[in-house]
Amino acid sequence: MKKYLAPLLSSLALSAASAVFAADSVATPTSTAPAVTKLGVGFDYSSGKYGFNQSTEVFSVPANLSYEQGRWMFKATVPYITIKGPASVVAGTGAGGGGVPGRPTTSSESGIGDVMVAGTYHARPVPGELNVDFTGRVKFGTADEGKGLGTGLTDYYAQIDLYQNFGAITPFGNVGYRILGSNAAFPLKDGLYASAGAAYRVSDKTVVGAAYDWRSRIIEGAANGTDAIAFISTTPVESWNFLAYVLKGFNDASPDYGIGGLATYRF
Repeated sequence: MKKYLAPLLSSLALSAASAVFAADSVATPTSTAPAVTKLGVGFDYSSGKYGFNQSTEVFSVPANLSYEQGRWMFKATVPYITIKGPASVVAGTGAGGGGVPGRPTTSSESGIGDVMVAGTYHARPVPGELNVDFTGRVKFGTADEGKGLGTGLTDYYAQIDLYQNFGAITPFGNVGYRILGSNAAFPLKDGLYASAGAAYRVSDKTVVGAAYDWRSRIIEGAANGTDAIAFISTTPVESWNFLAYVLKGFNDASPDYGIGGLATYRF
């Protein structure tokens, strides 16, 4: 039996922290507002058994570049991945079982992961009220499937994010649908995913928060992915933001635990 795993845990933490800062400082975008460019580099470590007797460890170093102008934001992410263990990287969406052999359990492989590009439209950026974002993402199959770094297939995602500031507290949530590339080796299922949580602004520069993440099964007969995440995000100066998080999975479709961080520079 082959199992699948998703090493890119940082997406939920980044989305949550971004929503908090956006809700706290949002102003109605205009076409004349100055463009904002950001460059980020981080790390992401996860470990889980995913139904095997042996754990699979994944270490990822994602680099991302974003550009925001008016109501639009565009982002590209390129990760470098190292994996050791029997499970294989799939889509960043969940884990489950299948019917083909797994990776060699003793091998450690490294390489460029799947490149992801995204576009977000801030549909309702209203200070102090409910904010609504629409995001579309494409994950290209650039990782080496022979090393277990990816499927070699292209995936598509569409989601809506909701968040609103209530003083120091910002509830947030999203729901989305994924369309995964599928073939005989990776018979993956399309499906829904969602998350919900809240954040608390400790000071003008620091936010802490937590969220629960759910993903429908990506393999027939597998469990739905469920995990929880806690994060802290701080902006010591206007041009720099630092994010750190920990994650706990609740079944074989999620890692047992994960940690990560990201440093972002605003030009």
